[in-house]
Amino acid sequence: MRREDLATCISCGLCLNDCPTYRVLGEEADSPRGRIQLIRGLVETEGAPTETTRDHLEACLVCRACETACPSGVPFGRIMEGAREVLREREDGGLGESLGRTALDTVAHRRRLAWFTRLTDLARRVGLLRLSRALGGRIAWAASLAPAREGPSFEGIDRPGATTALFAGCVMREAFGETERATVRVLEIDGETVSVPDEQTCCGALHAHAGEGERARELARYNIDAFAGSDTKIVVNAAGCGAHLKAYGELLAEDPAWADRAKRFAARVRDLSEVVRPRAARASRPLRVVYQDACHLAHGQRIRTQPRALLRAVEGVTLVEIADPERCCGSAGVYNLTHPEIARALQRDKVKAIIAARPDVIVSGNPGCMLQIAAGLKDAGSSARVMHLARFLDDPDAAFR
Repeated sequence: MRREDLATCISCGLCLNDCPTYRVLGEEADSPRGRIQLIRGLVETEGAPTETTRDHLEACLVCRACETACPSGVPFGRIMEGAREVLREREDGGLGESLGRTALDTVAHRRRLAWFTRLTDLARRVGLLRLSRALGGRIAWAASLAPAREGPSFEGIDRPGATTALFAGCVMREAFGETERATVRVLEIDGETVSVPDEQTCCGALHAHAGEGERARELARYNIDAFAGSDTKIVVNAAGCGAHLKAYGELLAEDPAWADRAKRFAARVRDLSEVVRPRAARASRPLRVVYQDACHLAHGQRIRTQPRALLRAVEGVTLVEIADPERCCGSAGVYNLTHPEIARALQRDKVKAIIAARPDVIVSGNPGCMLQIAAGLKDAGSSARVMHLARFLDDPDAAFR
């Protein structure tokens, strides 16, 4: 937590209308301005925070839309991650915190995540997820968001002398194997030689958002080591991972042994849409395409035009915009599981805007957004397909299958 960060907020209120939770809940304490006031109080006192303070801070999506709206450049994402780290340090813990840590450990442990992904896929194939939906409540909501595994998990090759390194991630590697393979193919079409370092691990974004700062810094050090020995660009195909990897310099700024290495690492990170060149792909029949702005691309990385340019270059594609395109869909990592009521309200708004545009396919650059929107479209009775940008660029006709 840096006091100079907190001092940047002048409480002008220009962020309020851009904050999804303020729009849903309508309370000042659930706005960026209100939360910064609570955080100031948190750092100026000692001891456990009040339940009210904790609830308002935990209700933040960390979508960073307020950063786009802010004229003062308040680094709200960094502030919120620091505040949650203070919360974790001062709380007594309990069963909920233990379960949360177990879930985060699973994400960062490849074998456990692989086992969990296969188990979820088996549950889908034998009809258990369909049964869960029939039960209603939180179980049904969680079941609707479970990913359908895209074929085998991704196994990359660590190639010496490559021109590009791929950050494969954790959930992407296990549940979105076809997207990972499509990412490699799209890069190779551009003449890149792609290496996937063996020792890389989870980026740590979910840990940082949850206040597990020390674990997030530990994972950052692992990844910096894994991609050492080269100055090639590091390509990422998940918006949340990319935003966090680009922030490694800030994450380890107070660590003298790692600060410079972290800055150099962060400077190498690129989203896929920043690297791939528009190409003359062609859809076999006309397609109306909606591009979904993932929060950590639009607000976290300021990437908006590049994915749209790639989609417009595909022959047969008509790119259609939706109302309020940069409003959060409600996924936000595991937020849709911890705060389902708010997440569902945001999901409904997003899906309503998408359906009004009458798309054949919705393209996104973030797996959480894809799952959240696909579940909402299914509930609304829409047959529109949701695809990752890499898979669409690799094979636009996959939208018909």
